[in-house]
Amino acid sequence: MSDGTKEIKKMFTVQADRVLCTLARDGVYYVKKSYVQQKYQETAWIFREAYDFFTAHASEILSKPLEAESPVWLFGDPVWALPDPGTHRLQIEIPKEEVLLFDRRKWNRILNLSYVGTKEEEQEFGARMKKQGVMDASDVFAKPYYPQLKAEIKKSWRRLFDDFHEEKMDVKDIQGASWCLKKEWISAKK
Repeated sequence: MSDGTKEIKKMFTVQADRVLCTLARDGVYYVKKSYVQQKYQETAWIFREAYDFFTAHASEILSKPLEAESPVWLFGDPVWALPDPGTHRLQIEIPKEEVLLFDRRKWNRILNLSYVGTKEEEQEFGARMKKQGVMDASDVFAKPYYPQLKAEIKKSWRRLFDDFHEEKMDVKDIQGASWCLKKEWISAKK
């Protein structure tokens, strides 16, 4: 903005009680990889694969502090930020330069360890996988037999950061990530 004020983006996140305690004590919260392991347990390897990709490539776009091991996930629409027992939905007002926005639908494909492309490209890749006897993309990552397919899938994930135009997106499809959560950003808690 030309008047020197920072552009602010309203987003939503779900955080556990311990995060709120950390924010109250320190004023800032950073995600540790060990939290991902604790939360997802036996399926944590899937999230680690996706989160490691995201962390490596997002840090090229949005500078990552040393304290941050993984991002704080944010949503444009509160419908995707549903709290469970022991958690709270926070509405935050975050400076736009502190958040990396992307298409939630593409990110969900990455979380499923799937190929990201146009509908036609995804169908073509799926047919190629089936031709090689692969019925589920997670098998490409869980088994050592498909290094070429795995490389192609991971390369396709870079599209998460391509051609994102917030003004053309429905708010329900906007997701974001920040390397931290600051107490001063919280504007409402549910």
